[in-house]
Amino acid sequence: MHTHLLRIAGRDYKAEVKELTPERAVVLVDGKEYAVDLVRIGRKKMSAEAVKAIAGGAPASTAPAAAAAASSPAPRPAPSGRGEGGITAPMPGLVLTIKVKEGDTVQAGQALLVMEAMKMENAITASYNGTVTKVYVREGDSISEGDLLVEVARPKMTAL
Repeated sequence: MHTHLLRIAGRDYKAEVKELTPERAVVLVDGKEYAVDLVRIGRKKMSAEAVKAIAGGAPASTAPAAAAAASSPAPRPAPSGRGEGGITAPMPGLVLTIKVKEGDTVQAGQALLVMEAMKMENAITASYNGTVTKVYVREGDSISEGDLLVEVARPKMTAL
């Protein structure tokens, strides 16, 4: 379980996700347990109007859980298109360990990071030899399927 600090209407809440399924979450907020029906989960940024509607329209007893669902981070960028290749998340999960940094040379099959998904650890590996140009995630990040994790540039080809 991971502990998160949420700021809702200027007040800080300590929150812990105890259980998470695609339809429902059990969240412990400042020692009180909430069962939350998940309408949408992921990294898509909500508009300011949607956040205000959720925060303003929720009863006080459910405001922390509703705001937690509304505070998902911005989506990860797409690969730059300069010959780099984006390594994306094959499924939703949690980043446990990052094994590379920008500038590292990697070989095909080398582990770039380890993520936890469905209570299993999964190594995310390089598809080809290259150089890490960008790492988009940090240890502890929750990620959605298709999120860009690491960008790897293929080596430049030269003529003989």
